[in-house]
Amino acid sequence: MNMEKGLSLTFSDRRAEPETLSDINSELRKIGVGVWPLDLRNRDAATRALLAKPLLDEAGVERVKEHFLLPMDRLLEIVAQAGRTPEVPGGGSITTFVTNEGYGYPQLHQVQEGVDYSRFDRFHVNVAPTGKGVDEVFQMLSGGEFVSRHRLDDGEVLTLRMRCPDEGQGWLGTYSGVRPHIGNIGSATVGSKLLVQAFGTPRWELIYLGGD
Repeated sequence: MNMEKGLSLTFSDRRAEPETLSDINSELRKIGVGVWPLDLRNRDAATRALLAKPLLDEAGVERVKEHFLLPMDRLLEIVAQAGRTPEVPGGGSITTFVTNEGYGYPQLHQVQEGVDYSRFDRFHVNVAPTGKGVDEVFQMLSGGEFVSRHRLDDGEVLTLRMRCPDEGQGWLGTYSGVRPHIGNIGSATVGSKLLVQAFGTPRWELIYLGGD
């Protein structure tokens, strides 16, 4: 697909790439993934100014979260739109904690110069010792490119690349944290912002997988 529109889906077996958003989502829905344009044009001037800054302080981060964080009923609608049922019935906890990494969600990722984001660049799953996991919903608010990879049951890999075509459009997406995936922000330009809500079991672990 033409990256001028900010979205492409490729396959490790080099099959033909889908050329429309509808076709991309038809492929993604097979594994419970979805992505849709996020209209940023109607945001107030103060919020747009925050998104344009290369780095937000703590107060700025909280203002962005306050503006964009989604309630549970909306998160569940997005999960259903991708063809999934939530990992925890009813959605579980809207705030969660990664016990073996020491940070929690929701999380606003701001791409900074000189920061090592390699922890996101290996296939992993997000599950608790009980086997329960989390659903993830992201909003790409500025910049790019953000790369989301998903390993299929047969070992093939889907690679979804996203960037904001302009200041008026971002991306809204979802996937299951229980399926093997990679969320790579290291290739994004400095100042890119990605808001992620990981909800479900309250406490979980990021578990790396072999065969990366």
